[in-house]
Amino acid sequence: MSRLDDYSKFDRIDSETDDDGSAANRNDDDRDPVPSPVTAASIPSPVVVRGTRTTKHPTIADRYVFRHGDVKVYEWEQSLEEVTVYIDAPMGQLPSRNAARHIVVDISPDRLRVGLRGGDRYFIDERTFDKVKVKESSWYLDEEGVITIVLSKCFRGQTWEGVLRGHGSCASDGGGIDSEGGGGIRETIDPLTKQEMQRTLMLERFQEENPGFDFRDATFNGEVPDPRTFMGGVGYNH
Repeated sequence: MSRLDDYSKFDRIDSETDDDGSAANRNDDDRDPVPSPVTAASIPSPVVVRGTRTTKHPTIADRYVFRHGDVKVYEWEQSLEEVTVYIDAPMGQLPSRNAARHIVVDISPDRLRVGLRGGDRYFIDERTFDKVKVKESSWYLDEEGVITIVLSKCFRGQTWEGVLRGHGSCASDGGGIDSEGGGGIRETIDPLTKQEMQRTLMLERFQEENPGFDFRDATFNGEVPDPRTFMGGVGYNH
């Protein structure tokens, strides 16, 4: 699991983990970061890690920013089908040609790992908010040096309150502690933010199911329903 106090630099990363995952979209020409084996003695007690927060992007609608202190760790957004993550790559540490070959993005059904090939630790090594379709997920490095990771949701229409289990509300206990004992965090988003996320997905679903209408300025009276289960559930034939 990543230690959030190491997020200030891409190359200062921790590698403790509690399970293995299969890789997606990776080359094995060079050595990848290797997670350290975890023993009972090495698993930290549950703690609340402070100084982290998820905020709305100042200029891009329906996008969120996860920060540790004043450091932006990544940006993210979601649709009915996918969760998209944007991470600034450490281009100063990468060669000008074939830079993507030196980046490791390992997507498994319930875990995301991001690091530099040849390094001994991952920048991100966390469980995803929920299950991911690995074969339908992908990543790429764009011309501006941003790693874009597209995670395909296993459950279409589900509202992800965060990308990773340590970086949002992912359990019904409502507390700020990782009940799985991983030493991570539970930065539960506020109810208003969750309603805004659900509104975005509900409007996307309405637009998909009623292409002849424009729902961009639609509002809801009262609580926004769950876009996955509302009115018999979201369709899977699109």
